[in-house]
Amino acid sequence: MPERFIERTLRAFSDDLSADTPVPGGGSAAAYAGAMGAALAAMVARITLKKEPSEELKSYIEETDNLRSDFLRLVDDDSAAYARVAEAMKLPRKTDEEKKERQERMQAALLAASRVPLEVAETARRLLDACERGLPKAPAAAVSDVGVGALMAEAALRGAAMNVMINLASLKDAAQVKALSEDLDRALEGTDEQRKRITDFVESRIAR
Repeated sequence: MPERFIERTLRAFSDDLSADTPVPGGGSAAAYAGAMGAALAAMVARITLKKEPSEELKSYIEETDNLRSDFLRLVDDDSAAYARVAEAMKLPRKTDEEKKERQERMQAALLAASRVPLEVAETARRLLDACERGLPKAPAAAVSDVGVGALMAEAALRGAAMNVMINLASLKDAAQVKALSEDLDRALEGTDEQRKRITDFVESRIAR
């Protein structure tokens, strides 16, 4: 990882994703989807602020900007975490001592590689909540942008959840698996209904 992925151009980042290397992968892509969603939510709020200045909107913009910053950090955090898993996989395992060392490194790396996408999922849930709160104030011409932001948030959430689960499947610490699984379940709880509320609202405003 010679440079931060978020400093790459969009084309270069897509090239990185398409390469035959383990990083960046789905976790980083999920985090970037979240960043795009947060950017859209902030954009619509800024458009609204021009017409209806309020402290509430300023606070909302700060919230979504902070979420976007978190997602951008997580693009690189996820790749760094999984790179450590990939490095541990390459460790020698000819002797019992080497096998033990490799196993310990693998388990530590897998735990970190589970925690990062969990943070992506939890951040995405906060964004999904923010998008739903921002819908009623969105101008008619921009309500679809909040809708797209919410769908990006959901993609980030679901994509991150898959990355948590695939790493937990190889984690041997049952207590950690249970704790992280419960945290993930909380992030996912009620999101199907929430997505439907959001898309129903958007479609009611843009119906032909």
